[in-house]
Amino acid sequence: MKKLIVLLLILFMYSCVKNDNINHYSNQKVTKKELISNGFYRYSMTHLEGSSEKKLKFIDSSKEDPNVPIKFDTIIIEAYSNVKPQIINGIPKRPLPIFINASENDINGKIITYFFRNDTLEFKSIMMPIYARANRKEIFKTKTDIKKYYDSLKITNKEVPLERLRNHNDSMGLRVKFIINNYESYFYLSDRNEMITYYRSKKRGDEDKLVWDLYGENSSYKFIPNDNQ
Repeated sequence: MKKLIVLLLILFMYSCVKNDNINHYSNQKVTKKELISNGFYRYSMTHLEGSSEKKLKFIDSSKEDPNVPIKFDTIIIEAYSNVKPQIINGIPKRPLPIFINASENDINGKIITYFFRNDTLEFKSIMMPIYARANRKEIFKTKTDIKKYYDSLKITNKEVPLERLRNHNDSMGLRVKFIINNYESYFYLSDRNEMITYYRSKKRGDEDKLVWDLYGENSSYKFIPNDNQ
């Protein structure tokens, strides 16, 4: 009986996938409800995050170490993705490890992910699956393509100077920065044809890592079914 219930859950989940009617390039803020209504899957991960706003004094020394956390906060990160969950022992568990064995049967189009941190939308990632390089449909190959696209939609856009980000090599000039619809966006004019948009003014610098961790083989994120999934 238990196996039958699990099977029915999986069949129901995949038969109720809805069409995605959101233009994710427009940079409009979206809600969790809107994403679910457009067929996105919800994944969640909880962890403790330390902060060291005050310096920790040691009993046997007058030295202070600003890197030792003295306070820990519970952080809930929710990722909404158009990537289906991986089925393990008949149960949807976590995001499909797209960097290892995903195929065109697993992902339809580009990989789109929204990250919420304690219910606040922080950033969005759009990227091309690795397997799709041969038959990809690129929107942006140059900065001119970016401007023409947003001008055609009458969406405000402006190229701005590019600052250095951690773990990025810009020597080849493949990354450009625009303000699109009042939000910072970075476009990667490479084979992966990626785009990242920040919905908060403060960037943490680990956005790429969060994306890779979400879709990694040992992802800590768990699939959370919704009422319509």
